[in-house]
Amino acid sequence: MPLPKPPSSRILVTTQEFLKPVAAKKRGTMFIKKKVEIAEPEATMTFRPGQFRRPAFSLETKNIVFVGLRGSGKTTVGRRVAERLGCLVVDTDDWVEERVGMRIADFVAAHGWPAFREVEEEVMVRACALPGKVVATGGGAVLSDRNRALWNAQAVVFYLAADIPLLLERLAQGDDPRRPALTHLPLAEELAVCLREREPLYMAVMDHLLQACRSPDELVEDVLVALGLVPWDGVERQRLMERW
Repeated sequence: MPLPKPPSSRILVTTQEFLKPVAAKKRGTMFIKKKVEIAEPEATMTFRPGQFRRPAFSLETKNIVFVGLRGSGKTTVGRRVAERLGCLVVDTDDWVEERVGMRIADFVAAHGWPAFREVEEEVMVRACALPGKVVATGGGAVLSDRNRALWNAQAVVFYLAADIPLLLERLAQGDDPRRPALTHLPLAEELAVCLREREPLYMAVMDHLLQACRSPDELVEDVLVALGLVPWDGVERQRLMERW
């Protein structure tokens, strides 16, 4: 979802001096008006020094969680980030299959989606119980209030945002038997339904948004920059400002 670009990153004057009563007379109240010059009066955003400065991320206190629709690259990027940081990576779909002893598609066919979501919640609690991990989630995990509360408390969340054509292109490259269809709709329509339903939740729970169309290596750098683990150079700063 494209976001509006601010007209300028310069600090703007955002306070005005209101009219102040200084004396009361018989025929009314007298006011003094102080004129204040406003830099760029057409601007709709303002920035203050240090507004985007955050404490450096530490795996000693938090996990890194990737959310997004299937095909957005959560597992691929998650594994590469974990490799760079030298930490454990958890694919919750793998843990679900280990827990139920069968493929997700077979479990859903036998027990239904509600039963799968219950197991997924149990796995998520175990995955996020201790800090120090990268967690790649299933696309629908965000539907759970319990999961979202867990991430808010114990993780930094990255949303890999992808449009439908990109997801179709990626999913057409290989059929993953672990990913059963959610509906009887054609894939493009199903993805559109999922995006409408889930994107507000992804946006609400995320700490950082990633553009899934970028290469895995670029996305890893984006993650490390966002976490404050690598320097934010001028080129990166300009690219991010242009994105906004």
